Amino acid sequence: MARGFPPKRNGLMVWLGVAAAVTVGGIILLVSVLILSLAGPFVGNHGSDSAIKNSKGIPKEYVQMITDAANAAGCAEVTPALLAAQLQQESGFNPKAASPVGAMGIAQFMPGTWATHGQGDVWNPVDAIPAAARYDCEVAVSVATVPGDGQEKMLAAYNAGAGAVLAYAGIPPYIETQNYVRTILAQAQVYGDSLEDGAIIATGSVEPVLAFMESQVGKPYVWGATGPDTWDCSSLVQAAYRTIGISLPRVTTDQLAYGPQVAGVDPQPGDLLFTPGTDGTDDAPGHVGMYIGDGRVIAAKGARWGVVESDISSWTTTVAVTRPLAKGLS
Repeated sequence: MARGFPPKRNGLMVWLGVAAAVTVGGIILLVSVLILSLAGPFVGNHGSDSAIKNSKGIPKEYVQMITDAANAAGCAEVTPALLAAQLQQESGFNPKAASPVGAMGIAQFMPGTWATHGQGDVWNPVDAIPAAARYDCEVAVSVATVPGDGQEKMLAAYNAGAGAVLAYAGIPPYIETQNYVRTILAQAQVYGDSLEDGAIIATGSVEPVLAFMESQVGKPYVWGATGPDTWDCSSLVQAAYRTIGISLPRVTTDQLAYGPQVAGVDPQPGDLLFTPGTDGTDDAPGHVGMYIGDGRVIAAKGARWGVVESDISSWTTTVAVTRPLAKGLS
């Protein structure tokens, strides 16, 4: 409903109000200039030195494009590695990707979002990739008041909407959104921090580890046991890596912290898979197993099962994946 104009006010009162507003505005402007002059070296060019350290899996023609777009986006949350991981998750770097619900291009923009946030051709990565980086920063600003990690909040809002993040004061309890955030951050570590150029793992390096795991299948599980006849989940993988001189911590939470974390979408033999188990949480998992290749995982599952080999499809509650060999042999 259109509202009418307010009644006219006394002219003197109007001029006094204007003068007060100008004075306050001048003070605010002066303070803003001082803040910007002091903070100038720290704002406005976030991540200018950021780069993709491990570009394996990223089409060569997009590496520099992604790097430039992320560094020009204007917020600390968007790094080249994170933007690359997000594009991989959204479209597999396919500029012609089209989803059943209407998402378009390499960044999977919905038509309405592209109309308000895009410039140029949504099907052209030259236009879509910088638009994705800029939009990420806008999303980050929309949830900046919510406590927590900036990248996690940004990705959650990108997937579930800023309203959901604001309503739950953090990442909403949606499995799809939680997996989206987890997968992208893990892959960003692969592109940016965890596996730098040259950290190539020879197949033969992990063979003694895998052979040890396979030789233990069928042995009993006893909580707190450290072998050689009985194991718990963390002592088993610890003993396996000891065969090649890598000293993992004893318990699952410390093994997770040992890292480095990688994306779970494409595990390599020797990777450790972590789940909450019966006595842990997403942040402090209580169970660990090892991926041995061909879609198989070996773990000391529990007292009822002992050390077993299972299909990776049964590890649906995996919250993190690490690659100790990348750290141990670096």
